[in-house]
Amino acid sequence: MIIYNESSSKFLNHIYENKIGYVLKENVLAKLNKVVSGSELRSWENSLPQMAKVLRDADLKEDTHVLLECKLPSSEKRIDFFVVGQDEKGKNNALIIELKQWQKAKVSEGDGIIRTFLGGRERETVHPAYQASSYKRYLQNFNESLYSDSSAIQLHSCAYLHNYIMASIGEPLLDKRYRNYLQESPLYFQFGDRELAKNIRKLVSNGNGREIAETIENGKIRPSKKLVETVGSLLKGNEEFVLLDEQKVAYEKVVSKYNQFKTQTDQKHVIIIKGGPGTGKSVIGLNLMSYMLNSNAIVEYITPNQAFREVLRKKLIGTSGHVEVRDLFKGSASYVQAPENYFDVLICDEAHRLKEQGHMKKKIEGENQVTQIIRSARISVFFVDDFQKISKKDIGSVKEVEKEAARFGADIHTIELESQYRCSGSGNYISWLESILNNNEDTFTLEGDFDYKIVSNPQELKEEIVDKRGGRLLAGYAWEWNKDLVNGKLPNDVIIEEHNFALPWNEPNRIDWAIHPECAEQIGCIHTVQGLEMDYVGVIIGKDLGYDEETKQLIVRRDEFKDKGAKPAKPKKGQADPLVELVRNTYKTLMTRGMKGCYVYCCDKGLERYIKDRSGKGEYISEI
Repeated sequence: MIIYNESSSKFLNHIYENKIGYVLKENVLAKLNKVVSGSELRSWENSLPQMAKVLRDADLKEDTHVLLECKLPSSEKRIDFFVVGQDEKGKNNALIIELKQWQKAKVSEGDGIIRTFLGGRERETVHPAYQASSYKRYLQNFNESLYSDSSAIQLHSCAYLHNYIMASIGEPLLDKRYRNYLQESPLYFQFGDRELAKNIRKLVSNGNGREIAETIENGKIRPSKKLVETVGSLLKGNEEFVLLDEQKVAYEKVVSKYNQFKTQTDQKHVIIIKGGPGTGKSVIGLNLMSYMLNSNAIVEYITPNQAFREVLRKKLIGTSGHVEVRDLFKGSASYVQAPENYFDVLICDEAHRLKEQGHMKKKIEGENQVTQIIRSARISVFFVDDFQKISKKDIGSVKEVEKEAARFGADIHTIELESQYRCSGSGNYISWLESILNNNEDTFTLEGDFDYKIVSNPQELKEEIVDKRGGRLLAGYAWEWNKDLVNGKLPNDVIIEEHNFALPWNEPNRIDWAIHPECAEQIGCIHTVQGLEMDYVGVIIGKDLGYDEETKQLIVRRDEFKDKGAKPAKPKKGQADPLVELVRNTYKTLMTRGMKGCYVYCCDKGLERYIKDRSGKGEYISEI
């Protein structure tokens, strides 16, 4: 979708008449049903006049076309500025120009990452050249008019930092680590407007941009053959993605419904795949995505949890460099405006984390994210575990999916996964854990290869899990989270004074926390680790969960639960407290992230004794 598509002469008139902000605001409301924020309006009014000066100097024919706020297919991202037309030889060209109001930046760790001042403080973000290049590749991978053999449109990209004065020596944005992105998408600084005008003139000075703009806007949205082949090659031969037993059954069920759909396209199908932690839901989902792509289906893979989405991408891509694959993975808020049956197949992992609406999204009356996914696809696949809902905002459940599927008249198919592939394949450990957290009297003796121990000191938990085994520490949300840096460092939030223990929560913007070496000295929260797996985890159970040794009951302490966004309202007298289920689900999720082992420290000593007695092992690791 293109919010603004006008000739360059009309664009210049809108600038000279001081109307550009108003026109864009009205177009966004009409096309996206979205009210423009004051900061976005100011951004247009600051940056677009700078581009008007450049276009004026480029001396373009009036039918060169300017496209503003071009929405990337099935994404919330929008390209700032597009100029399209023909060069002197009659070749069709389109130039993406990413606009930035930055004034300074710093080199940062990570591929294509830079530090600059955003949103009131210094933050890590992507390098402008990376951003422009990634938008170009995205279009080349998903817009058929730009990747098909018959396409005659050459796509180019750059970035213009019109407020940024380039340093004469050692400019951070031109550091050698960004060389590859800069070669693909050059940067133009404050006094580089003439060079930018020269480049624009070279590409589009001959005009005739209307047809090019229409071709781009009307291009069919489906993955390119190259991208389809890339996904298949990444899965093929990778033992981590081999389907076993009931995983194969679930996979073939979805495939058969898809093949049936191809001859009965008027019937929706909703497939619910139920499975607890470690039953291989993501393995099935990734194989399904590969099959659907090879079948020429329009398909996307949805994960509500951003951290899980990023690790899933990296697990699939590895070191292959196929970064374009990441664009097949979407957040759950991406389908508010999607037309009915736009997609052939949508695969939703971790569906229990679906919400009423996305962050900062305008809610459509009568719809939630389950509704939007089912509406948008002919076949929707939901991987659900009702016992991993950990927030009052989580509305995804088997019951909710069934209700919304019935609303659309969809055929509903349910598959249940039982075999355990995490926790060293120890279904015994999972059953024991459920027995503990549900406070029932079932007797389970821990057996098998899973390395489970209780420790009585958080310092030793760190030594055993992080220092010796390269694992990660996790904790329940029983400590406040101060996300502002103190003297450039994360503050210590998880503090256990009696053991002189203090570490920060995980870095908020580090979505690859679970696999980044710099994050070993941070503690992961439930929102960061849900869906992920590590070899070893150490779990700190805060005082939000305890055990009353007189009544012999687990207790949940409301005052010790610090996640305000997830905390349900206090129930009326005589009603069950929904927080109890959320806290139990949280610790079950945390304690099932380990592939090989999980060590636990309890802040509540009564709970420590209770779990030790129920473990059947009767052992501690000795205190330091």
